[in-house]
Amino acid sequence: MNNQVLAVKPLPALLLLGGEYVLLGWYLAAHHIFWLLGTLILLLTFTVIWKKNPILDSLLWLARQEVVVAIGLSLVLSLIVALAFIKPILLSLVLLPLATLLYAIMEMRATEFTQTDVLIWTIMITTFSLGLGEAIDLFITPSMRY
Repeated sequence: MNNQVLAVKPLPALLLLGGEYVLLGWYLAAHHIFWLLGTLILLLTFTVIWKKNPILDSLLWLARQEVVVAIGLSLVLSLIVALAFIKPILLSLVLLPLATLLYAIMEMRATEFTQTDVLIWTIMITTFSLGLGEAIDLFITPSMRY
């Protein structure tokens, strides 16, 4: 495949992913939970991407079972509804980064990135963007601290 296509095609998805994590980093820094949630999101990114994980392999085996799929979907739907009613901002803090991450992964896969390249790019963008969100909160638009 042409190298120019590889360099340009996933760029909008990666920019969207970076923008989402910058906003997430800024919000988390404003509320003093940046390092906790930032670390958890980075670990989630690492885990979602790396398919050689035996825990994910066993979960994928369980996902083929119809009962587990039905129970899992009902639990996820219940969690989404509960988050939407209790505190709507938490819903956007969980679902939007996950959706943009999945979009960026699909775009990189479509341009034939290797598994290692996908892992490296997403970790670099996630780390840089969360840090940039923290820097924006500290130096450009400081938030009112609790």
